[in-house]
Amino acid sequence: MMTPPPGGPDTRTAGPDTRRAGPDTRRAERDYRPGKYFGLTFAISWGCYAVAAVRSNSVTGDLMEDPLISAGMILGLFGPLIAAVICMAGRANRPIRRDFRSKLLDMGRIRRGFWPVAILGYPALIAAAVLISAPFGGSLGQLALSSEFSIVEGAAGLSWLIAFAAPALEELGWSGYGIDSLRGRRPLIVPVLLFGALWSAWHLPLFFVKGYYHANLLAESPVYALAFLVGVVPLTVITNWIYYRNGRSIVVAVVFHAVVNVSSEAFMVTNATKTVLYGLLLAVAALLVVCDRRFFLSSEAGHVPLSVRAGK
Repeated sequence: MMTPPPGGPDTRTAGPDTRRAGPDTRRAERDYRPGKYFGLTFAISWGCYAVAAVRSNSVTGDLMEDPLISAGMILGLFGPLIAAVICMAGRANRPIRRDFRSKLLDMGRIRRGFWPVAILGYPALIAAAVLISAPFGGSLGQLALSSEFSIVEGAAGLSWLIAFAAPALEELGWSGYGIDSLRGRRPLIVPVLLFGALWSAWHLPLFFVKGYYHANLLAESPVYALAFLVGVVPLTVITNWIYYRNGRSIVVAVVFHAVVNVSSEAFMVTNATKTVLYGLLLAVAALLVVCDRRFFLSSEAGHVPLSVRAGK
């Protein structure tokens, strides 16, 4: 499912980029501030989510009609992006801003064979998880479209907004600055796994916002909540494999992230089956690392900026 596109690997990008870093590369790597970035991101998002969590447990009725709760939930999504904007400000960070614009606007970075992976890969994994659950009592009816899209309980409109807005807002920060700030000169798998742990932790306050998806997950079973947090890490490996294999394109990362969010709620998949899904994510991520180990274990792959030719 997550194997390289048909036609075999593109030899122009299949191996690590071993060209010597230019002045902009060295300056960009020197000027990245991962500590400042993730400190700001967590402070902004956790602070907003904490306000929403406290308020959600002290009001009744439609929680999202409460301005404090809705503002906290929406502003919390901006944390990764606001932190990126702050960290990219100033004359010294011009190379990073120039690289950011290129990652966002240069569609030639994306290899056409990756679009099916980004759009169809996660739904295919959901279908596989449902099929695996069937012998253990899971219904094939889980593949039916859900009648209620409910990231936020009782607020279908806001749920759809979050499903599409959250990936864009998050990836503009995560892919725009976050993951590359951790890159350094270590093998690529190291910052990817570190980012996975940080991204998982970023979700923690959401488990205490009453009526929100994560809180409902925890209320049903702590096992399901833990499975979600663990599942974020292999999902990070897959997302960043797509991101780096497409010249660090923010667009393809946003598309894949959006498909994950929408697919997770669009089908009537139970939380038990989602736990199977997280196991499949772990298997796919491990397979990617093994099959593309030269890329993941390279200390050169994915440096800033990565020279990428037009997608084929």
